[in-house]
Amino acid sequence: MGKVRKPYSRYSKEVKLEAVRRVLDGDEPVQQVIEELGIRHRDNVYEWIKKYNEQGERAFDRKLKVESTDKQLEELKAEVAALRKYVENVIQGIEEKYQAVDALKDQFPVETLCNALNVPKSGFIQYKEQKQKNGNENTKQKTLYFRKLSG
Repeated sequence: MGKVRKPYSRYSKEVKLEAVRRVLDGDEPVQQVIEELGIRHRDNVYEWIKKYNEQGERAFDRKLKVESTDKQLEELKAEVAALRKYVENVIQGIEEKYQAVDALKDQFPVETLCNALNVPKSGFIQYKEQKQKNGNENTKQKTLYFRKLSG
């Protein structure tokens, strides 16, 4: 059998700061610090040192992470709104919108594309069925035409 993984550990801000300070200020080896503080992986300490050097003590504040995530979410919402306006200006006809959904359906979920283009998913499905039906009729007409030509 394979290794049994231990559950994920979270370390408090205080533990992180103590580990960082002991390594940076006290010239203690990382191995000694992780053993004395009960830290599982030495890579954690190196990551904490990197964050500490970039952001100071704030790097270990949980509130900072939430604010950062909220800011990213707001930026993404603004970007989506701008893209929707752009798409609505460029792609104006409903058939063009359905063609765009059809072209991108392998990269993104159809429902997401329909929502982004403000078209009903059911309308896209009807468009596809009609397109397939017309394609079959065109194929039949071409077959009959070529049969008549050949003779």
